[in-house]
Amino acid sequence: MKNLIFVFAALALVLVSCGGGDTVVGKWQLESVTGEELTDSEKESTMTFNEDGTCENKRGDRVRKATYKVSEDGKTITLVVEGGKEDTMEDVVLTADKLSFKDRDDKITYKRIE
Repeated sequence: MKNLIFVFAALALVLVSCGGGDTVVGKWQLESVTGEELTDSEKESTMTFNEDGTCENKRGDRVRKATYKVSEDGKTITLVVEGGKEDTMEDVVLTADKLSFKDRDDKITYKRIE
């Protein structure tokens, strides 16, 4: 489940990178997941999104790289993780300093740190 959170987090963060207004490009830190208490390691998890369509998820020594593409309406994102696994995320809310999205019944929130 926790690995899915990171994949979906990457997916959601990228969702709004091509839209106007606030941008997902930058570095984000996992803040909360409803229904779960985060471990110290999870609280230090970060996602970095680059303007070139690449992103990186770091948790401890583990680094996962991916590419992303945002739909024209900015409401759907497709993320392709190393190894070719493709995921899709919908219903993302982005502000200048927060990113929230739903993964099944959970609401996942990241905060901007850079």
